[in-house]
Amino acid sequence: MKFSILLALSLALALPLHARGPARRVKRLPTEKEQFDKLDANHDGFLTLEEFTAGAKDPGHAEDTFHRKDVNGDGKLSFEEFADKIKKE
Repeated sequence: MKFSILLALSLALALPLHARGPARRVKRLPTEKEQFDKLDANHDGFLTLEEFTAGAKDPGHAEDTFHRKDVNGDGKLSFEEFADKIKKE
């Protein structure tokens, strides 16, 4: 008798969860570091203009963005420059 009561309670509690349908997966957005690493084709820890603009929908805008982010003007972006973690003087 106790077993049947426990079974009935278990089913009653589990049923609403099952009635909601399968769990939905939420797509996680990539972090800035993951984005940087994906663009860094040669894995040297820096982005060249070619790496930064590869596959860009608007290459002209991407090039302008690259030059704006290249704070020290060395022609490549460190992760800190890419993520705008360097304060412009």
